[in-house]
Amino acid sequence: MQLYVYYRVEADKADGALTAFRKARVEAPIELLQRPEPDSEGRWTWMEIYPEGWGHREPLVATAMAPWLATERRVERFEMLG
Repeated sequence: MQLYVYYRVEADKADGALTAFRKARVEAPIELLQRPEPDSEGRWTWMEIYPEGWGHREPLVATAMAPWLATERRVERFEMLG
């Protein structure tokens, strides 16, 4: 099972949020993506992707990211088909 977590970050907090993510991720193979355009309020949408076997790290990253977020974290779980 893979986890996909998305949320929004204010543009002026993006640098601090990125630093917090990198520190919390440490060596884990968790990817961080950003939508190519900000939303109508100028906030960036970010998505964390946790590969199978790494979902246990999500609470640690969530705690580190909490002060930087403009919206709540939404966690989605997906399983491989076929």
